Amino acid sequence: MIVRDTRAGATACFTLETAAVDKWESIAGRKIREAMEAGAFDNLPNKGKPIPIETNPFEDPSMWMAHHLLRVNGFAPPWIEEGRDIEQTADRLRTDLSEARRRHAVDHRGWQRAVQEFRERGAELNRRILTYNLKSPSGTFHRRPLDLEAEIRAAQDREGF
Repeated sequence: MIVRDTRAGATACFTLETAAVDKWESIAGRKIREAMEAGAFDNLPNKGKPIPIETNPFEDPSMWMAHHLLRVNGFAPPWIEEGRDIEQTADRLRTDLSEARRRHAVDHRGWQRAVQEFRERGAELNRRILTYNLKSPSGTFHRRPLDLEAEIRAAQDREGF
């Protein structure tokens, strides 16, 4: 049954079923709140911890056991660990370049050597990124190669030289 509010300017329209559901939800909410206040949930095994969710709807069911064993032993699939290592390496490269810029602020030759080393290490990292992108199961996990020249300019700008 549909109930309409016919007062001037009223736009409310709801069903009696909706009103009944809302009433039951408020009763359920009140009961849960009362139980919480009484301490009924204080002795649950996972109190204060995230709910353990063992299933991943995006995971290949045939790989569940392998991923489960990796996860409970503190590991991740190889392509995820490779992605983490790539991020750490990229951060280290940027840090090394910034430190070299500070060290060689007035030594132009030292800065040029540091830039050349950065380009070589950056090219190697970009090769790793391309290989990683081939291994990752989805394009959403792909990483962009470093724009080495932009990184060099950014280091120069950051250090104000």
